[in-house]
Amino acid sequence: MDITEAFSTYGSCVERETEVRESVQAAVRDLEKTSYTISTILEKMHNAEGIQNLQTICSDCHAELARVPALYEALQERVPFGEFYRYHHNFRGTTQRLVGATCLIVYLEENRLPPHEEVAKSLGLCTQREKGFHLDLEDYLQGTLSISHELSRLAINSVSAGDYSRPFQIRQFLRDLHSAYSLLFPKNELRKKFDELKYSLKKTEEVVYNLSLRGLKPQDTETSG
Repeated sequence: MDITEAFSTYGSCVERETEVRESVQAAVRDLEKTSYTISTILEKMHNAEGIQNLQTICSDCHAELARVPALYEALQERVPFGEFYRYHHNFRGTTQRLVGATCLIVYLEENRLPPHEEVAKSLGLCTQREKGFHLDLEDYLQGTLSISHELSRLAINSVSAGDYSRPFQIRQFLRDLHSAYSLLFPKNELRKKFDELKYSLKKTEEVVYNLSLRGLKPQDTETSG
């Protein structure tokens, strides 16, 4: 094969690669739109009216989340099998935002953190790497850590709305989350998010401390700290 024939073949490969990349990016844009819509809805929880209507906000988010599995299915069809991590950088940020939103909604509704498998299922994904397209564990961990900032904001805004018990609940949840992540000895990018968690916990503890000083500690937290 001479040089012209060789580069003709290379050109075909580059063209196919470009087509796949553009197709993947188009599917990711659809996923991003839904992700940002959910984030916009969740932002409402930080005003006084939103804090009093968290269930409605969560219901609106569920309506948008219901669209996500089909969007991931469309994305999966465009990522060649066995090349998940080749294109992962295109959608990892969006996936982490959707994980964070899912975890935040479950916390608001049930005061708990959903595990990796539950979040994956709600997004229409699996957790097994060998199956190809899946919810990467680090994406789950990064997304989960991202909710600490929103919860510390909610603790502050809850006080402004006259909800004095919520900051105590959030503090306990963030304490539990901090203890759990401490077991992982997080490094690199995960370490940065872990540091954010520590800062969010500190801010929430300051809110709780000030409420306690003013005698606004709810009765049902007297023994739980």
